[in-house]
Amino acid sequence: MLRNRRLTLVLAIVGAFSTGCEKPSNDAAPSRSGPSSPSAALPSPSAAASIAKPAPTGKPLAPITPKEFESLVERISEPDEYFFSDNYVSNETSYLQPAHLLVERAQRGGAYIGVGPEQNFTYIALTRPKLAFIVDIRRSNLLLHLLFKTAFDQAKSRSQFLTRLLGRPWEKASDPGPDASIEQVIAHAKRKKPNEELWKSSHAEAVERISATYGVALDAADEKKLSKAHRAFFDRQLEVRFELLEASQRKYPSLESLLTSKSPEGDALGFLATEAAFRFVQHLHAKHRIIPVSGDFAGKRAMPAIARELERRDLPVSVFYVSNVEQYLLEDGKWAAWVRNIDALPSNEKSVFLRAYLDQGKKHPQQIDGHRTASVIQLFDHFRWRQRKKGYLSFFDVATEGVLGADAGSAKN
Repeated sequence: MLRNRRLTLVLAIVGAFSTGCEKPSNDAAPSRSGPSSPSAALPSPSAAASIAKPAPTGKPLAPITPKEFESLVERISEPDEYFFSDNYVSNETSYLQPAHLLVERAQRGGAYIGVGPEQNFTYIALTRPKLAFIVDIRRSNLLLHLLFKTAFDQAKSRSQFLTRLLGRPWEKASDPGPDASIEQVIAHAKRKKPNEELWKSSHAEAVERISATYGVALDAADEKKLSKAHRAFFDRQLEVRFELLEASQRKYPSLESLLTSKSPEGDALGFLATEAAFRFVQHLHAKHRIIPVSGDFAGKRAMPAIARELERRDLPVSVFYVSNVEQYLLEDGKWAAWVRNIDALPSNEKSVFLRAYLDQGKKHPQQIDGHRTASVIQLFDHFRWRQRKKGYLSFFDVATEGVLGADAGSAKN
């Protein structure tokens, strides 16, 4: 049964890509605003590929020019807000837990909304949206994604993407190529030692590209934050981790461990794990269709503006990766505003939330041994029905009620 499900997932992903180019005391996850049952029979490749075909979602997406990209970034964004951690990479080791569900259940060709750092690229690669917004209350996350965009836009391979981030020389002749495993890609990226002068040159190119090519004006504070983020990758290399601003004894996953993570079925599905995943995200970046925004999920500017933009483009939300942001919205008395913003988003019966629940003493029913987080999916329709019926009193209720695939991935005894 496990083999059937795993093959279904792998075939569906191949089909999908072949058709398209803490708080210090509670270790909070990335940002405040910073399965179907397995088939009884083995599916044929054509049947699996059909799962991945885009469902029609209205008119074709009009091209987004660099000027429009800059306008969206700056016009939609809200003022920077403080958060208590540096989220250069995710702290959610469970981020691949719902990969098969995303391939099977999420509608292709819609809109993706997410929060936080690099795990968004994996979810984008798995679900193939036409347009994506990354929303976080910290402007530093917006700048981090602009840095990622420069690396995607300039990289000729997955290995070169990493070397540009890490300040290492890249060897074209020995690049492992499109069939390489993530381990081979990382090994190649680490062949040459980090080079300070190369990093400085790469960083200067990134700043120039953001300012001149993307048209996003960077003031002194922006340049300082951007340099700090890029420097973290150079200084700590693939050991860069999520960090609380206040000292903590907890050790979070490294970038290398996140990139080499596998789904519960044993598949490497991260955005750098396959050539197809990397090239799809790179393609969206080249079309300026991954738009980083500074904004509060319960705010009056960013989220309503995104809703209007999606309405204008006739794009329903396919996936909204909210991490554990709702935990803070409940604590901060912003829940009603969050619900209003969700109600304004165009969606349909396939639209899903993707959440990360952080074990803070109460284990999630689907939490897998060895993980402190559980990543789960819930339909928009269930959320709205439950909210109308009696509302939510706790984040545990939000993250456990109406979860898809509750019969799979449960915590082991």
